[in-house]
This record gives sequence, C-alpha cells and structure tokens, in this order.
Amino acid sequence: MNSIYLCPVCQSPFKIHQESKGLHCENKHHFDKNVNGYWLFSQPKKPKADSRAVMRAKRYVLESGIYVPLAERMAKVIAELPQITSAQALSQLDYDCGDGYFLRTLNTILTDIKPELSLEQTGICEAENAIFAAAKAEASPTYIVSTLKRLPFVSESFDLVTVIDKQLKGKELTRVLKQGGVLLQVAAGPRHLWQIREFIYPDLSEKPVSENLPKELDLQHSERISLSVSVSGEQAIALLEMTPYAWRANDKVRNEIQRTQFDTLEIDFVINVMTRK
Repeated sequence: MNSIYLCPVCQSPFKIHQESKGLHCENKHHFDKNVNGYWLFSQPKKPKADSRAVMRAKRYVLESGIYVPLAERMAKVIAELPQITSAQALSQLDYDCGDGYFLRTLNTILTDIKPELSLEQTGICEAENAIFAAAKAEASPTYIVSTLKRLPFVSESFDLVTVIDKQLKGKELTRVLKQGGVLLQVAAGPRHLWQIREFIYPDLSEKPVSENLPKELDLQHSERISLSVSVSGEQAIALLEMTPYAWRANDKVRNEIQRTQFDTLEIDFVINVMTRK
C-alpha cells in the first residue's frame, strides 16, 4: 500500500506494511512509529531543542488562550476558502509545528464550524522534545521529527499547508502542496509584541508589512489581526522566546521584562492565503 512519505535515507517512496503498519521502501529501509506515538525520520546535524523550562513556559503561555482569537480567525478563513467549502476531507501539514498547539486548536474550532469536514493533520518539526510533547497532548495528528530542508513527502501531498510565525524558505512547501491547494501563512505584523520589543530596541520604529512572498505562489487574500492582551512578566518572557530576536535580550533586559506587568501588550499578525501558480 502506497503512502505520502519519502524514505529519509534514499528519497524513494515509502509503502505501508499491512501487518505492522511500518514504512518500507524498495531499498529495504524500514521505519516504525516509536512507542511515544511519532515518526523519527531524520534530524539536522545540530537538532534544535528547547530546555524543559522554555518548553513549559511556551506551553503555559499558549494554553492561557492568548492566541485563541488568532486560531479562530485562521479557522474561519480556512472554512470560507472556495477550495474548502465543498470539501468533505482536508489534508493539512503544519510546518515546524512545535508542540502542536495550533494543530489541536484549529481542529477543535474547524470541527465546530464544519462538523462534516474530515481533517487529516500532520505536524513536522526538527525538535524531538517538541514533537514528544505534541504527541503526548493529542495523539490523533501524525507527528514527524525530520529535517525541514527536505520534507519527507511526495509532491502534491496536502490540500492545506500552514506556516505559523515562521519564514517561507525554499520551494519545499510549494512542492508538497496540491494543485489547487492553499498555503496559509501567519506572519508577525509590524507592531507584534511592541511593548516587549521596546526593551530590546531603544530606537524601535514601525515598518510597513513586507510582502516578499514566493514567486511560485499567488496571493489570494491578506488580512491583519491586531489585539491587545494583559500578560505577566513571566508570560512576556515566554512570548519573547518564541521570536527570532530573543537572542538580542541580555540578562539585564530579561530581568526588566520579567519584572514588568504588560496590561496592553499588542498582538499583531498578518494572515496570507496563497495558491500555487
């Protein structure tokens, strides 16, 4: 039985072994889902991993509900897509999914909006400790530990690819997207976490939204979602750890942030909906 997976060793298509449900290729490479409920395909030479403290902080801030309005808007945008409105089944890949928060949350919200829709979800990430947490929290999606430079999927495998607060790099995400499929990107807006960033960049200034999107994709829809939330200093530090500029905050800055109560912290994202040309 064929699968959507490629062998991480030789890039040959994987087939599913009927009895064991393991994966094997024509070159006799064999992989089984591990006892913790996820696939371990491959990792970069220096695999990414957060400390347990950082993992707990991220999980705490996400589960607090700060990003629920974003997930609700994403779900509504997905449900209203012409490609989705008449669909009975939808295959989704969440790129660099972390601990699977958005996979879980989107599934819950989309099920309420479109109960007739069968959602088949896959999350992929380079950090095994994040995937371990994802599989432990919710077993129904397929979780894969793999290098992101070369995705272990055959071309045109997914109806929907979501990229949340990550950069669009290379052509792999386009390659695994079906013709007529949708890539939904959530990118940080100009004022995202503004009050935290002010601690790091004394001369902070607002810059226009960048539309530097891949040439292989057509932009169908773009919208901005902005809100303000109240967070503690500890939550602010956790949010900071989820950004690419966390390394710029030295110990003094981190201590200042941790001692601050942010009553009106700006959450600012841009949602882009793209299709293959």
